[in-house]
Amino acid sequence: MKKCKKRKKRVFLLFLALFFLVFITLYSISNKMLVKIGEASYKGVLSTASYYAINKTLSDKYNYSELFKVHKDSNGKITMITSDSYKFNVLTVTLAESVGEYMNNYVSAGVDVPIGVFTGIRLLQGFGKTVKMKLIVIHSVKCDVVSKFESAGINQTRHTLYLVVTPDASVVTRVSTKKIIDTITVMLYDNVIIGEVPEVYLASSIFSAQKYV
Repeated sequence: MKKCKKRKKRVFLLFLALFFLVFITLYSISNKMLVKIGEASYKGVLSTASYYAINKTLSDKYNYSELFKVHKDSNGKITMITSDSYKFNVLTVTLAESVGEYMNNYVSAGVDVPIGVFTGIRLLQGFGKTVKMKLIVIHSVKCDVVSKFESAGINQTRHTLYLVVTPDASVVTRVSTKKIIDTITVMLYDNVIIGEVPEVYLASSIFSAQKYV
């Protein structure tokens, strides 16, 4: 009788240990699925946020001719290229604020997560209704406006401006935090200057701004 009770106790303890092992395994897999969903959602919104900022910010106030002035002598030779530093600084700050605004609104709304994810079973991760979860945290957004000059043929120089967006973000779940490292580059302006640009201007220049969300 005692042996029977001991055997039942052992079976019960074994079943209990197996149950917790399966539970912990599925919980861990479920957490990894949440992190991947958060990362995928973040990468999708980063591009959208960048174009949103460009469409909202760029206007006649920030057209190419307002940002750069090409000076030529009486023979048509380029003698100087000047940039409006104040407008560039305002532009980068405004872009950073717009990207931060869009991403902050997105984060506040939450990410759609199918209920099947919480089972921890990969085959079921796409099934069931979706629930909103705040998985992404945006700490800050850094925007760089990069100016580049390059030869575009005989007596022509191509001048491009790029927006480089680098957010400081993380995917946060109840049991883990994963930092997201991602950068997106979007062209702002592409202009061809007729004339040879002096060598001193051919180096790249960068205007930066950072917005804390």
